[in-house]
Amino acid sequence: MSFTPAKRITSSQQGPHKNLEKVVVKHLQTQSKKPIAQHTQNAFDELYKQWERHGRPPIILDSACGTGESSRYLAKTHPNHWVIGIDQSEKRLLNSANNLLPENCQLIRSECTDFWRLAELAQWQFALHTLFYPNPYPKPQHLQRRWHGEAAFTSLLAISQSIELRTNWQIYAQEFYEALLIAQGNGIALKQIQIDSYQPTTTITAFERKYLMSEHTLWRVSAS
Repeated sequence: MSFTPAKRITSSQQGPHKNLEKVVVKHLQTQSKKPIAQHTQNAFDELYKQWERHGRPPIILDSACGTGESSRYLAKTHPNHWVIGIDQSEKRLLNSANNLLPENCQLIRSECTDFWRLAELAQWQFALHTLFYPNPYPKPQHLQRRWHGEAAFTSLLAISQSIELRTNWQIYAQEFYEALLIAQGNGIALKQIQIDSYQPTTTITAFERKYLMSEHTLWRVSAS
C-alpha cells in the first residue's frame, strides 16, 4: 500500500502569538454575542432530553470528532460514560463506520463553539473534554480561529472537568498550555496543567495515525 507522508505545519509564526494574553484576557472578561445556529440549538435540546432519560450518566465530550473514530474508541474504553461526538460536517459524521455505534455513543452535527456556550448556559459538566488534532490555522492573523483564541474559550473551560488536547504543531500546544495558565491567573479554577510530547500506544484518529507514520512529534496538553 502506498503512503503519502503528511506535510509538516509551516508558519511565519515561530512561537506563541504575541497577542495571546491580550486575546485570552479579553474573552475572559466579555461574553460572545454570536447568534447560535438553529440546528445546533435543536440538536442540543434533544441531546439534553436523551441524557436525562438515560439517568444523567457522566459524559465525555469529543469536540470536532470528524468521522467519529475517536468517539467510538472513547465509548468502548469508557463503558460507564456516555460519549458525545460533535462535528459541524454532516458528511464526516455519515461515515459508514458509524452505522453501528456503541450503545453509549451519540454523534451529532453541531458547531462546537455554539454547543459549548449552550452547555455553559445549561450548567452541563463533562467529565472529560477531548480536542483531538484541531485545525491549526497556522497563519498569525488567524489566532482567534484557534480554540484558545475563540470567544467561546471561556465556555470550553466552564463545561470541562478535565481537558485533553492533541496536536502535531508544537506552537499550538504551547499556546493552548499558556492560555490555560493565563485563565488560571485570572481566576479560573484550573490545576494539573501539563504539556508533553508523547507516543500513543493506540492511534485513535486517522490524523494521529498519519502523523505518527510520518514521524511527526505529537503533543498533548491536559488540565483539570
